[in-house]
Amino acid sequence: MVNAIGPLDDDAVVIELGPGTGVFTREVAHRYPANPLVAVEFNQVFAESLRCGMPKVRVVEGCASRLIGHLDQLGIDPARVGAVISGLPVLSLQRGLSSAIFSAIAEVLTPGRPYIQFTYSRRAWRRFDLPGLRLERTLAVWFNMPPANVMTFRRVGAASPITVGD
Repeated sequence: MVNAIGPLDDDAVVIELGPGTGVFTREVAHRYPANPLVAVEFNQVFAESLRCGMPKVRVVEGCASRLIGHLDQLGIDPARVGAVISGLPVLSLQRGLSSAIFSAIAEVLTPGRPYIQFTYSRRAWRRFDLPGLRLERTLAVWFNMPPANVMTFRRVGAASPITVGD
């Protein structure tokens, strides 16, 4: 997940959606110490745990579909967002919520910036339209149990729906 972020300017913000217990959060903070990290977590228990355990991370307790509002409350210009990573279980969310989250991601990323998603089923992603996002590559993680995939999308210039293919 973290390898897929790539190089970032020092002031570029990394947003993590659904950090849960903070496995990826800790690695992002370690590898990108000069970059602000915003973790958006819906679960109050996880959010509080992250706040206590990682005081340098800006933890937002709220819905990932409201990224612009969260950034506004934190005083962060969306143009500073360098990458969005997500461990959200998007495949199990209601389709309307998934669509709102994808739109929010595209809204905060400028063209060329990555959105990286951890998932257990690449094939199931074919049912989604991701506005303004293009699938760039998929990496199988065989050592994960069960095996998983890291999908890297790239923000494209137009916000027209783009379907994830095989």
